[in-house]
Amino acid sequence: MVPQALDLFGEVPVYRHDIDAWLRAVPRLEPGTKRAAHYVEAWRVVDKIKAAKLAGTFYDLVERGEAPLPFWWSRFSWAR
Repeated sequence: MVPQALDLFGEVPVYRHDIDAWLRAVPRLEPGTKRAAHYVEAWRVVDKIKAAKLAGTFYDLVERGEAPLPFWWSRFSWAR
């Protein structure tokens, strides 16, 4: 079940766990780092989360963050 996008006041609520889920899924950053804090400000993550919630795609996007990343060398044929 996808929760409603708007709260009682007509705003899109963005919680800390939403930002953490976004950081783990989209840029694949660990939320507690300085790099992640800079990314949130520089790339206007809160606005992107609000837009994704309104479009109904936020929960599909953050589901991807739960899958493990493949090792970088797995892209090369010699590493298989």
